[in-house]
Amino acid sequence: MSISSAMGRRRAAYTDQYAFVTGEYAIGDERVPYFSISMTIREADQFLRLARELAFDDREPVNFEELFQRAVDEDRATGPIATYLLQPGSLKFFNSFTVVLLPVDPDQRGSITDGYVDDPDAPSEAPNSGLTRKSIGPVQIDYLPESDIGFIRWSTKRTRAVILDGQHRFLAFKKILDSERHNLLRPETTKIPVLLLVLDPKAGFVPARDHESVLQACRSIFVALNKHAVAVSKTRTYLLDDQDLVSVSMRRLMTQLRNSDVDRQQPTYRIPLALVDWHSDQAKFDRGYYLTSILGLHDTIRHVYPSRCDETDYEKLLDFITDTTAMITPGADSRWSELAIRERVKKAEEDALPFIFSVEEVSAAAEAFSRGVGQAIVRPLLEITPYRQLRERYELEGFVGGERELWLGSDKAGKQSYVTRTGDDPSDLARQISDEVKSGNNAFAVVFQRGLLLSAVKFDTARSEFTERWNLPSTRFAVLDSWIDRVNTRIVPFLANANFWLGVGVKGDRSVNYTKVGEKGIKGFVSLATMCPIEVLQADASRLTDSIIESFTKDEAAAWNMVSDPENSFLRDDRAMAVAAGQRLQFAAYQWLRDQFAQISRGRASGVLAGVVREACMEFRNAAKAYIKNDLRAASATVTDDEVLLAVLVLGARRLALISDACAERI
Repeated sequence: MSISSAMGRRRAAYTDQYAFVTGEYAIGDERVPYFSISMTIREADQFLRLARELAFDDREPVNFEELFQRAVDEDRATGPIATYLLQPGSLKFFNSFTVVLLPVDPDQRGSITDGYVDDPDAPSEAPNSGLTRKSIGPVQIDYLPESDIGFIRWSTKRTRAVILDGQHRFLAFKKILDSERHNLLRPETTKIPVLLLVLDPKAGFVPARDHESVLQACRSIFVALNKHAVAVSKTRTYLLDDQDLVSVSMRRLMTQLRNSDVDRQQPTYRIPLALVDWHSDQAKFDRGYYLTSILGLHDTIRHVYPSRCDETDYEKLLDFITDTTAMITPGADSRWSELAIRERVKKAEEDALPFIFSVEEVSAAAEAFSRGVGQAIVRPLLEITPYRQLRERYELEGFVGGERELWLGSDKAGKQSYVTRTGDDPSDLARQISDEVKSGNNAFAVVFQRGLLLSAVKFDTARSEFTERWNLPSTRFAVLDSWIDRVNTRIVPFLANANFWLGVGVKGDRSVNYTKVGEKGIKGFVSLATMCPIEVLQADASRLTDSIIESFTKDEAAAWNMVSDPENSFLRDDRAMAVAAGQRLQFAAYQWLRDQFAQISRGRASGVLAGVVREACMEFRNAAKAYIKNDLRAASATVTDDEVLLAVLVLGARRLALISDACAERI
């Protein structure tokens, strides 16, 4: 019930007092108290807020903690739910809203603060007889001692009652309230149940040991409510989950808004959040404003981490911990301790309980990831030429590191709010920049970006081998930076050429091959192209005299004939590449590629470098082989496996020769 006159004079900045029954979730060491109240729909409209209504401070960076739960599916709220409320002849009922009273700073446009601060303007009249008052900053709780009942009110100036669960129902109510049929709800008398959360120790709140702030607790509760109820979108789960290694590691690779943090003098780069599509469930980014997407980044990082196992498969968990430690290489002062975590796994096994990493351990692993191998994702996204061009064009117009960054980095509702507040609608300019940079460039196809990034990761993890092979200094990112330079020189000039990627990342109809085989084929070829000794190919081609050609082995003669015949039935659709480089250079590339493929065979000596070469050859082979077989099948041709493999080698050799030619021209 809502009480104003009976329970004390209402102040303008405070709600009425609401009668409550309190309870708590006391499971394990954590305690989450709640105050169960009811309020009319009209009062809910007046006092409850969506997270997206919380103000940004234009002068300060905006991080994921402030972006949590801002995206709401308005179509769902204003469609099926509103229809249900308006549908005649059926009973209407909803479960409770879950609402957190978030402390805010009224002097900073209502931005969220770390805790509840005392309110000097709080109502000072004594509670009614028999009741005891407990003030938690701007929240007043009058309760009957030794009981679970009382009255609660809060400052609307110093708190925001933000909906954690029920936002779609809330929007449906608001839609009807704003329509001609608003009286259908009887908003002055219809009451809805609300569970209020006051996340402060004075209210009995005992957080999990890893939750250091009200916002962390909010996000954890929000994920739990949604993860165990209706399905939450993958994007929102990845942005909010604090116990998933991949999700937290992904978030550590991005900056806050209004803080580009890409200083080239710093060892750790981060991706400007404004360049990431964090608010939709689209994996693709070949169109639109963004450099990449949350779904794309998450899936890429998932491939970098060792494969996760079941929480009760203790033996595999120990292997996972060892492999993860080796991959992230935490510092001596890191909170990720392999020894301590292994002991916890053993304890979980003894107690027959599932093992879960703590938030603190996940955070430490993510931090080590972001400073190490994670840079093999960030730096290419900042420095590979098409990506750098998009970022730099945006920087020039203030979309990154400038006034318009808040627009670019917001969802649809946030963009509209920016336009309303500033009068500046930069959508046409942003679209023009994006279209000009992205048009026809495969760098912005998901499988191409992932293939590039996973190749970068592979070279970074094998950097000790390539430091010597490429005659580089032993600094941490020397190999990665050299790999980026090689990609910019050898791969980028051909990213818009569909013929170049035929059989690898492009299908026979010249459309992108959005399959795992295509993705791995791109990764494998990029790795081979960056390893290929261009100068050696040029020298070997110059030594191919007629007498040497006449002494070719049977296999070499078959390769020479296939290289020299653009009409060859094995590569009928590859004529553009067959004549793109000289015959001798193509054959030299074939010989080098053949030698690399020899490492696929069993019995070869193992080693990090051999493993990189073997994996690249197999990935490229599988993609090219699938294309060639499909092409031959369409022609009803019957061929041997050796002939198909020869065609695979020639397909790759033609492209390596073209790269070698292009590099020689630039020199």
